[in-house]
Amino acid sequence: MNRPLRVTVVTTAGILGGAELWLLSLLDATDRLDVDAVMLGEGPLDEQFRRRGVPCVTRATGRTAAAVAASAVSLARRLRASPPDVVLANGIKAACVCAPAAWLTGVRCVWAKHDYSHPRLMKFLATLTDNCVATAEGLALASRHPRAVLVPFPAPEGTALSREAAREDLVRRGVRLRDGHDERLLLTVSRLVSNKGVDDAIEALAKPGGERWRLAVVGGEAPTEPGEQSRLSKLAADLGVVNRVDFTGWIQDAWRIIPGADAVAVLTKPTPAEPYPEGFGAVALEAMRSAVPVITTPGPVADRVAEPGAAQAGIAVPPGDSTEVGLALGRLTDRDTRVAMGSVGHRLTASHPGPAECAGRLVQVLSEAARLPGAGLTGTAPVSVVTTVLNAADVIDGLLGPLVPQLVADGDEIVVVDGGSTDGTADRVEAWTSKDARIRLLRLPGSGISAGRNAGVQAAGNSLIACTDAGCYPDPDWLDRLRAAAAEPVPADLITGVYRVDGHGALAGAMSAVGYPVPEEARHPGPWTRVYCRLFGRGLDATMPTGRSVAFSRAAWQDAGGFPEHLRTSEDVLFGRAVVGAGHRAVLASSAEVRWEQRPTLRQAAAMYFRYGEGGGRSANPRLVGRDMARVLAYGTALTAVVTGPRARSVATTAFAAYVSLPLTRAVRRRHWAALPLVPVAAVVRDLAKAAGAGRGLVCRMRSDGAAADGPDADGPR
Repeated sequence: MNRPLRVTVVTTAGILGGAELWLLSLLDATDRLDVDAVMLGEGPLDEQFRRRGVPCVTRATGRTAAAVAASAVSLARRLRASPPDVVLANGIKAACVCAPAAWLTGVRCVWAKHDYSHPRLMKFLATLTDNCVATAEGLALASRHPRAVLVPFPAPEGTALSREAAREDLVRRGVRLRDGHDERLLLTVSRLVSNKGVDDAIEALAKPGGERWRLAVVGGEAPTEPGEQSRLSKLAADLGVVNRVDFTGWIQDAWRIIPGADAVAVLTKPTPAEPYPEGFGAVALEAMRSAVPVITTPGPVADRVAEPGAAQAGIAVPPGDSTEVGLALGRLTDRDTRVAMGSVGHRLTASHPGPAECAGRLVQVLSEAARLPGAGLTGTAPVSVVTTVLNAADVIDGLLGPLVPQLVADGDEIVVVDGGSTDGTADRVEAWTSKDARIRLLRLPGSGISAGRNAGVQAAGNSLIACTDAGCYPDPDWLDRLRAAAAEPVPADLITGVYRVDGHGALAGAMSAVGYPVPEEARHPGPWTRVYCRLFGRGLDATMPTGRSVAFSRAAWQDAGGFPEHLRTSEDVLFGRAVVGAGHRAVLASSAEVRWEQRPTLRQAAAMYFRYGEGGGRSANPRLVGRDMARVLAYGTALTAVVTGPRARSVATTAFAAYVSLPLTRAVRRRHWAALPLVPVAAVVRDLAKAAGAGRGLVCRMRSDGAAADGPDADGPR
């Protein structure tokens, strides 16, 4: 019923650095993703993907703009041929390839930010990507992305080796630990690149304080700096400490052997090639959890390890200063100092999230970016479905018929609020209640939609509420999709579903194309769709729900003050804005779909839009009223242009063509050929009817406010 999320992962390189290990640990901790991968460089990551059953291709990509552009074009072809639900760009370079390719092909893109490199690209990437996950709080801020979410490197799952077992393992890997000697072990775990400061650790062994220390260098060479191990070995030989430096190569799950060390060094420093601080020190986290003190340079790692004025889990040293590293080693020669700092580190990291929690955060970001919250989940929360009816005898069976099979045996219910029907609607509902006790009828004569919904929510027995309307036809999995979205690790309090507008005849097809976006535009918006919706505001918006397909928590309903009962229309949109304004989060669930039929005649459609506009005007909501007034201004400008001259007419014609371009595209996609010539007419009727309604609503609002101000109680109770 609810398949895993299809994700294409693009990685910056094929190496096994921190960003890649972060990704692999999270993929291992979830079954909610169906992943394929594209690597922008060769390396051992390919084998790691294949061991996990992840299809992987490599497209070697250089550092030049031309190479990145070529890979973006190649990726765009791949995405167009087989579009996933979402793309995850793991790193800056991957984002530079993914962001334009995904934007052009209509695939949602999430950028994973691991470091502080290339700050000039931040605004560009933040504009083209839908969401961002950052592995440290500082990185989230540096991304400049309005929707950046923290997904840290997880704490390792499992138990590290004991000190004795870890040291035995290190000896097997070539570390020359000598029994009976008063020698301490310093550990570095990183790729062998110059900015990691391994050379500073080697030099520190020859400085005051470092005489009684041995260094174990864990990690392999990177393709970008071949020969780095030879350089480091020569440095050790030149300094006369070669007998106290051992290279183990890369170790799978190196965190397990950290307890064998007496200290861990994270000595990242600026270099011409990498002038940026460490994004987040996973090695430092792993050391602190193992109660091993950390020597580190300034940056996010030092902020956590050696916070000024607080108990410290290690020692901060200036970057590139091997003398200070030696002095730090001198301090840590004392066992009591090491134990004290280790206990602080263990305490500070005790509550750090593990792989399952971090994977849950990542999958939630990916699924919400794809507009498919709850993908891969089966929700279990009971739901109360609230619907209001008035003289709906001819359509109520069409609503309850598809809904009842979606109810679970225990807990779910349908609350039908009748506003005083005179056509037998209540009798039809009672016929359903006699067959199924999970359906309840609440009679509330004279109530409008808002009052009816509020009464239904008040009477509902569950904290998760879903709403739809008579005249809608929910898909067979509509309720399950809403329930699954509410099962996310951090569920949103407002889950905005979608609807697909049907109709009979050319006019209905034209009106539906003009007035309503389709779910596919939310999941896979092309470039013009994104631009069009931003310009004209006709896209699906999680903060502006419709009562036809929505779910929310009781707490959100209470904090929003319920549905505004003074409005006959636009009450659902204002409710959504109030929920968000109260501090609650909203998500769009593009798979929670209902069908609804467009009004069959032009007069009925115009009357409906007039009521919509009137509701917006009565609400005095700047966003709703502003859009309608902007359209009035646009039409007035166009009419002026018509009589001004040929150039102005040409500009106005081009602008109107752009305005109706997306509705025309919708009609073409639906093969509503007869509706195509009616789309411009439908657009004009819709806009003017809404604008007229908004004007009337504003006037009524001002009269109502004026009457209240002039009334006998204008100055307060007497």
